Formats: sequence, structure tokens, C-alpha cells
Amino acid sequence: MLRRVLLTLVLLGTAGNLQAQELEIALSDEMAEAILADRTSQGRNQSSRYGGGVLYNEDKDLLGHLFLTVNNEVEGRWQPVTFGVGVKLYGVDLDRSGETLAALAVGGNVGIGIPANIPLAVVFQGYISPNITTGGDADRVTEGQVRLEAEIVSGARAFVGYRQIKFHMDTFRDERVDDGLHAGLRLQF
Repeated sequence: MLRRVLLTLVLLGTAGNLQAQELEIALSDEMAEAILADRTSQGRNQSSRYGGGVLYNEDKDLLGHLFLTVNNEVEGRWQPVTFGVGVKLYGVDLDRSGETLAALAVGGNVGIGIPANIPLAVVFQGYISPNITTGGDADRVTEGQVRLEAEIVSGARAFVGYRQIKFHMDTFRDERVDDGLHAGLRLQF
């Protein structure tokens, strides 16, 4: 029953984004992830990004997430430093162990721009869900990521990075849905 509820939550969240402005695809030998997102500008130095995504790995684990981030990014303009804070809602079905969980995490990101002929940025991102906002078969969720992004053409970014998504389970062990290098594209339309 919990699996159906989590899957429905993810599908409803991503279906609401059918008019998304961004499509992000991240791939590695062990996982594939698709994210639909939208951005809104809230003034000269503030914007928000919201959306949802689905990650599937070689262990047949399914992770869905919805997110909202408020940041100081300005579209179409290179910036030396960007900051963002936000929340992320996870719904996870771990196929190998048969465990499920839902979690509300807080976190953020920092981007450091590198001036070059092709605009580059190193982006650090992290989220944590403590025991009080984690339900199901886990006590805590942690996600950490670092990636190098390059704006190939206006509206298209390529990236390569490392990410770890770890669940601290009730049975005193860790489950990792993603733990490795990945590459991908983010397209804006």
C-alpha cells in the first residue's frame, strides 16, 4: 500500500510539471535519473526552482522526489557565486530489501562560477532528513553531490559529477541508491 501511495505522489508531482521549462537527464552505469523543473524569477537577485524527478538504479530501486529551492541565480547571466536553500520530499521503494520510506529533507547548494570562454561552474549540493521527518523503514536520509557544469550553448548545460544518496535504515545498516560518478544534460526550453 505504501508503495502505491509513494508512486502516486511522485507521478502527481511530476505530472503537474508538464509545462516545465527544464529537462535534466543524469546517467551512469548503475542509474538513470530524469527531472522536470520550472523556474520563476522573484526580482533582480532571487529566483526559485521547483519540480520533481525519478531515479532508477541497477538494483531496481525506485526513488521519486519533489523539490523547491530559492536562490540568487539570475538566468542568462554569469555569476561568480550562487547560493540556494530549499526542501526535498523523497519517496523510495528499495526493491532488493523490500523496504519503503518517505522523507522530508532540508538543504541547499553553492555554485562557484569559473570565468572561461565556455561558462563553467562547480556546484556543491546537500540535503539531510533527520529521524523526525523520515518515515517508513529508515531513520535518516543524506544526499551529497558535487558537479562541474558547462554551458555548451544558451539553454543547454552538460555536467559531470559525483553523488551519494544514502539511507540510514532502522536495522542499523546503510542503503545507497546512488554512489558514484554520473554525467548528464540540463536543457531549458
